[in-house]
Amino acid sequence: MKEERAIERVALKIGYLGTNYHGFQIQPQSEVPTIEGELFEALKKLDIIEDRKAANYYAAGRTDKGVHALSQVVSFDTSNPNVTPRMINSMLPDDIWVFALAKPHSGFNARKDAISREYRYFLFLPDEFSDLALTRMREASELFIGAHDFSNFSQHEDEGHSPIREIKRIEIGKRKSFVIIDIEASGFLRKMARKIVSALRTVGSGTKDKRWVEDLLKLRVKEQIEPAPALGLVLNNVSYPGIKFVEDEYAKRRITERLKRDLVFHATIAEVLGDMV
Repeated sequence: MKEERAIERVALKIGYLGTNYHGFQIQPQSEVPTIEGELFEALKKLDIIEDRKAANYYAAGRTDKGVHALSQVVSFDTSNPNVTPRMINSMLPDDIWVFALAKPHSGFNARKDAISREYRYFLFLPDEFSDLALTRMREASELFIGAHDFSNFSQHEDEGHSPIREIKRIEIGKRKSFVIIDIEASGFLRKMARKIVSALRTVGSGTKDKRWVEDLLKLRVKEQIEPAPALGLVLNNVSYPGIKFVEDEYAKRRITERLKRDLVFHATIAEVLGDMV
């Protein structure tokens, strides 16, 4: 008689480069590659989970096509007692990796239990982008702090969900040719972070002023803002009260080595392209 194994709740921290994927969420009616699709395939092969619904599976968020993550979180039930990040990584493509694991309480939900999510956007700007433009962006960013109706900063697919979200923090800095925008909120609507970035860039350029942002937030105007490109957005962190993740140092070392190789490649290509220009 087969021995019945105990069920445990597991949470994983996952990073990925979203360039080659049609977003995080699996698309059952389509064969396009997704982060979640690759993850499920690995978990099934390793006899960790067989069915998402039966495993009570949840993810902290759904990043769009081309968006990256440093710390996405998923949670599920499993009867496999030997789950480790390095074990899962052996079945994943190089641009998706698991680096930390937690054994939370049985009711833990990676989506509902998150108290904040943090995104970072790398906004490429020409050298002539002035300190005055940064000042304008920072002044406009202060208007987003607090709870607001973000209907003007969301995608139509979010209809039916509450448009109210609370922005806890926006910080704007500069690094070489990039403006770095950090946004922390209780939660985000679809494309909300990228639309905020786009609005801030518009104010920075002088095309609009911060009163335009205030009008958008107070719904005095209705306007479809074009989101900033996906390639600059990273889900940097998801926070949970009382959940302790244990990082796999071997997995982190292997991931770092791989990313450094990518960095050398892309830095070299950037110089080649710059010389051609």
